[in-house]
Amino acid sequence: MVVASLSIYPFLTDAEFDCVCRAFLRRVDAAGGPEALGWLAVSYITQDKPSQAVLRISKSVTRTHRESPAVSPVTHGNAYDEAHEQEDTIQDDDQETLVRNAINDESLELTADYDITLSQTYQVPVLYFVVSGIHQSGLAAIDAVYQLLVPDQHKGPLKSSGVMGGISFGYHPQSGIPAYFIHPCNTATAMRDIAGGRGVEPENYLLIWLGLVGNCINLNLSCQLFRKSSLHDS
Repeated sequence: MVVASLSIYPFLTDAEFDCVCRAFLRRVDAAGGPEALGWLAVSYITQDKPSQAVLRISKSVTRTHRESPAVSPVTHGNAYDEAHEQEDTIQDDDQETLVRNAINDESLELTADYDITLSQTYQVPVLYFVVSGIHQSGLAAIDAVYQLLVPDQHKGPLKSSGVMGGISFGYHPQSGIPAYFIHPCNTATAMRDIAGGRGVEPENYLLIWLGLVGNCINLNLSCQLFRKSSLHDS
């Protein structure tokens, strides 16, 4: 079903959320698939109820141990013979320092899952995200999230609950697992301001929304997504 424009923009009904998600999938396919956009995968997970549908974007994020205090540490053993401990103390200390620095500077390849769901309270999309290898609660974890995902120019506004409402911690509404999310309290106002009274088609809704929300947490849109394509074929 093709919807010419959204009836109560910036708000969405369950059916319209389904429509904008499927339109986004068509746009991803037209752009060459997730890999062409720098992502690992894009999937639309439908449930028994339309209100439980999830659009998931998965991508790799890279950080060093030094920059990621809440990432699960890498363990290593002592390579020295105990019989020579005393005479090799200085050499051992130097070697351990080199090994420790090498480990701290190692790059970790982590997977970030970004789940887009429809808030039944605010009637706008909300973005939940989980990064593998990071503890999901505590101050160290939120610091790691900011270091891993939030560009420097967005850290201040997000920490002060800026235009998009800031990063919150809760439970994924569908899976129930602990997850971070961008609070949707200010989403409708921001979306309305961008449209400026003009009608918005389903094909463009998530591009506008991700342009607002995604850039704040390292979910950037490739220019290939904006190329003109035949989106009304299915």
